[in-house]
Amino acid sequence: MTIKDNFKSFESLDKTLKLLDVSLEEMQQAINKGYRRYKTFKNGKFRWIEEPNDELKIIQQKILLYLQNNLECPTYCTAGFKGQNNIKNAEKHRNKREVLTMDISHYFPNTQEKYVRKIFSEFIGVDDNVLNLLVKITTFNGYLPTGAATSTILSCFVHKEIFDNIFKKMKSLDIDMTVYVDDITLSTHKHISNWVISHINNSLQSHGLFLKKSKIKRYGYKHAVVTGVHIAQSGKMSAPFKIGHSAICALCDKDLKQMSLTELRKIIVKISYIQQFNPLKMIKVKKQAIKQLKKLQKISANKNERI
Repeated sequence: MTIKDNFKSFESLDKTLKLLDVSLEEMQQAINKGYRRYKTFKNGKFRWIEEPNDELKIIQQKILLYLQNNLECPTYCTAGFKGQNNIKNAEKHRNKREVLTMDISHYFPNTQEKYVRKIFSEFIGVDDNVLNLLVKITTFNGYLPTGAATSTILSCFVHKEIFDNIFKKMKSLDIDMTVYVDDITLSTHKHISNWVISHINNSLQSHGLFLKKSKIKRYGYKHAVVTGVHIAQSGKMSAPFKIGHSAICALCDKDLKQMSLTELRKIIVKISYIQQFNPLKMIKVKKQAIKQLKKLQKISANKNERI
């Protein structure tokens, strides 16, 4: 069975609308409402987020589910599919002599609409009406939007030919490779030569992508940090020190009862992440933070009712 055989539900406009449980008018309205574009700041730097409206978000979720159920996850891909995450990505690089991590610069904004159109066309081979709708639903201003549910899985297949070739080359060198969204990780029991980085960068450039030179990091056998996971020499995985440190600093600077809703959510998220590796860590603090969060949410809800 070919990929196109799996996408029979998209072969006509009527079937597509039925699959997505939406009328053509509703779909057009969702597309026309578009996205809310805003900046997020981290470590003094910002990036743009394109957040789809609620109606468009629902349609994208349905398309994502269909793609997940009808596409086979590439061996190196560790994002976009059910059960995949940053921790499983890091797990593939434990107990290695050398680990190399690198980021693709402006990955979604540099993933052009023409490649999305091409991959949809190859998958389903349908008339232009369906193809145009799918492209409009999953792209923004000619590229993949950062806030769309479909962007991660589509980016993997849009650039699959490049990633396949790189993976094949790495395998011939006895180098393990994973791709987690815009993060490429290599690991081996040998040594990774600098020309390997150049090879990957040159391969990416055929699709208008390139590596962030400042984000290329090489780790020895003692430890490594891969997609937000610290890997010790023993192979033990844990949350990076800076996550725990920032949580503790925040708790030292301000009592939970003095924190805002946003601050409490951040603390809870950080503790939850730490507990994925150590379930017994900071249990009491997390319970108190959740209790305080619920209290503030209730007060906020009551205020809104009075207004």
